[in-house]
Amino acid sequence: MTDFNATDEALGSLVLIEELFHAMSKSGVMPQAKLADVVRAASARLDTTDHFGAGAAVRHYFEHWLGE
Repeated sequence: MTDFNATDEALGSLVLIEELFHAMSKSGVMPQAKLADVVRAASARLDTTDHFGAGAAVRHYFEHWLGE
C-alpha cells in the first residue's frame, strides 16, 4: 500500500461512487434518471473549471447513464 498514488486513489474513488450509484438505483432510493442528472452536473462543473480530464473520466465511468 505504500506505493499507491493519487491516480490510484482517484480511480478507486470513481469506481466506488459508480458502485454506490448502481446500488442506490437498484434499491430505488434514487431513480437512475436523477443519478444521471448528478453525473451530468458534475461533468459540466468540472469542464467549466478547466478540469477537462476529470470531467472526461466522470463521463467515461457513467457513459451508459449519460447516454439515456
